[in-house]
Amino acid sequence: MKKFLFALVIMSIIFCGCGEEKKIVPEKVLQAEKIDVDLTKLNANMVYSAVFDMVENPAEYRGKVIKIRGNYFVSHDPAKDEYHHACVIWDATACCMQGMEFELADGKYPPNNSEITLIGKFDVYTIQKIDNPILRDVRLEN
Repeated sequence: MKKFLFALVIMSIIFCGCGEEKKIVPEKVLQAEKIDVDLTKLNANMVYSAVFDMVENPAEYRGKVIKIRGNYFVSHDPAKDEYHHACVIWDATACCMQGMEFELADGKYPPNNSEITLIGKFDVYTIQKIDNPILRDVRLEN
C-alpha cells in the first residue's frame, strides 16, 4: 500500500510538472494592451458614426485606448511649417469622410494614402478655442 501511495505521489508530481510554462506578465503591460474602443470590428457606417461622435464629444473619450483602421493622409501647414498626420475613414458610400489626427513617437510614417491600423490614446488639443481630437502614444499595426 505504501508503494502504491508513493508511486501515486511521484506520478502526480511528474504530470503537474509537464504543463505549459506560464509567463508572468506585469500588470502594467496588460493594462497597456487593453483597447477601450475597437473600431476595426465595425462596418463602415458605424465607424464613421463612432469617429464623428468622438469629434463632437471628445470629453467622453479622453484617455481611452482606441483602435482604428483607415487611410493615412498627411497635410502640411506652410504658415507654421507643421505636418498633420491623420487616419481617414470613409462612410460606406465613400461620399463622406471623418479623420483622426495622430502622432507617432518614432516619426516613421507610412506612405501617403496607405491603409493603416492604429492603437493609441485619445486626447484633445485646442487651437483658437476649438478642440481637436488626436491619438497620442500611437502604435502602428501593419
